[in-house]
Amino acid sequence: MSESAARRLELRELADDQATLTALEAIEASQAHGLSQSQLIDVLNDDARCVLGAWWQACEPSDCESPLAELIGFVVLARGPFEAEIEAITVHAAQRGQGVGARLLAAAIARARDWQRDSGLERLLLEVRASNAAAAALYAKAGFTRDGVRKGYYPLADGGREDAWLMSLPLV
Repeated sequence: MSESAARRLELRELADDQATLTALEAIEASQAHGLSQSQLIDVLNDDARCVLGAWWQACEPSDCESPLAELIGFVVLARGPFEAEIEAITVHAAQRGQGVGARLLAAAIARARDWQRDSGLERLLLEVRASNAAAAALYAKAGFTRDGVRKGYYPLADGGREDAWLMSLPLV
């Protein structure tokens, strides 16, 4: 097996089944602020949302009985009448710093642009914790600009609150 085949990132839309829910819950368990099981179920069952997952491809698809290994990240993209929104980009804590988040972001932007061509969506929105400098830098590199702040939007473990930065990317 070649080195490139040993570690290729694969992305695909997630199915609404128990195995997917279990995999999503495992990723959320590695996060300081994860989605609940009921939120994950709602996301998977909503026709206005798209959930894309990421796996490290362990071998060439033609050489494997089960080419996709453990889910390592996902993005939730919601489609509204005028805008799309990235509701979550989550990469398992042990897999960060390897470009998975950037690939998920690029896939979400591509899907939002597909939706824009179909129905004229104007922009792609997201919120990011003010303390999450790495994510904010990733979004800025992809062309998102900061539009505003939601004061005290996110709860903190100590009972306090943290601001959310509002960011957007024009789709037209």
